Amino acid sequence: MTGPGGNPADLAPVPITILFVVLVVAMGALVVTGVRAASRRAGWSSRAGAITALAIAGWLVVTATAAGAGLLADFRSLPPRFLLVFVPPLVALVALGRSRTILPLLAATPPSWLVHAQSFRIVVELVLWRLIVAGAVPEIMTFTGRNVDIVVGVTAPIVAYACFTRAAWPRGVALWWNVAGIMILVNTVLHAQAAAPTPLQVFVTEPPNTFIVSVPYVWLPAFLVPLAWGLHVLSIRQLRRLPTGRRP
Repeated sequence: MTGPGGNPADLAPVPITILFVVLVVAMGALVVTGVRAASRRAGWSSRAGAITALAIAGWLVVTATAAGAGLLADFRSLPPRFLLVFVPPLVALVALGRSRTILPLLAATPPSWLVHAQSFRIVVELVLWRLIVAGAVPEIMTFTGRNVDIVVGVTAPIVAYACFTRAAWPRGVALWWNVAGIMILVNTVLHAQAAAPTPLQVFVTEPPNTFIVSVPYVWLPAFLVPLAWGLHVLSIRQLRRLPTGRRP
């Protein structure tokens, strides 16, 4: 069953949609705040935070506008149009993660920050679960189906505390936790792609996985998924550069 406009996302409860928007705004603000704090520690210009804020706000506006105009709703094209909101930030994050320019910023960032921030995935999974209950999202997309992403969110504060606050666990635990988190994220993205009604569809679900091209849920593949990916990549790079035996 779908909503009045034929889109399953129309069935999303208003409080859940508001919660999702608040989460996106909160994570955007957290990223900007973290960049500003690390910039001060590294002796960078305060413009780094402003540039980050403009980039995030601009991308959210562009993707929401594209989704609202229906530009991403053609699932029969190859490649699927919704990949246009997922691939660019992913490429940008890979380039950023490989750049030497960001090294002073990573050096000035407490390792626990990049791990703790992954806790936002708990809220994402609870939102998806509630959308399943409402009939807006296929079950394959959450922890009652084939998505175990909530495990990363739940363990993030444990790993951050044990590895960095207490230093009771070696930082190798955090390193491999990040690797596992990337693998879990890849699993989630592949299942989401396989459940979308594209020519490459593998899983036929009811409802189909089309909510990701609606406003505001387009921000899941456009911002939150790349953010989770970026946090893992940056954390791995940071941890590999820490001197052996150093207590963060």
